[in-house]
Amino acid sequence: MRNEDPMSFFKGVVFGVMAGAVAGILLAPKSGKETREDIKKLAEDFEEKAVDIYTDSKKMLMKKIQDVKKAGELIDETKYKSLVRQVVNEVKRDSRVSEKVAEELGEQLKGDWVMVKKQLLK
Repeated sequence: MRNEDPMSFFKGVVFGVMAGAVAGILLAPKSGKETREDIKKLAEDFEEKAVDIYTDSKKMLMKKIQDVKKAGELIDETKYKSLVRQVVNEVKRDSRVSEKVAEELGEQLKGDWVMVKKQLLK
């Protein structure tokens, strides 16, 4: 999943979670209009959640990068990926996401290395 577009991560999370949730909603005894409203609200909630998780994770990662820089260490791709792994482990412990989603988040953050590297060079 080495895509530099964070939206691909959000779409994957939203799609995966939505599939199960929509199935549950469709099986609930409600009218068609109520069901459509529930599905729309669910989609909005999950998209917001995915954006929040990515944003929070990116902030944690940038804080770790700053801490490493303050300690006088260089940030190369290997060090960056190590920091991403730390963030993914923290997100897993947070229990807001499944292990699979946390791993997908990690892949997205690893794919962000090129953008982060450019920021570090400024």
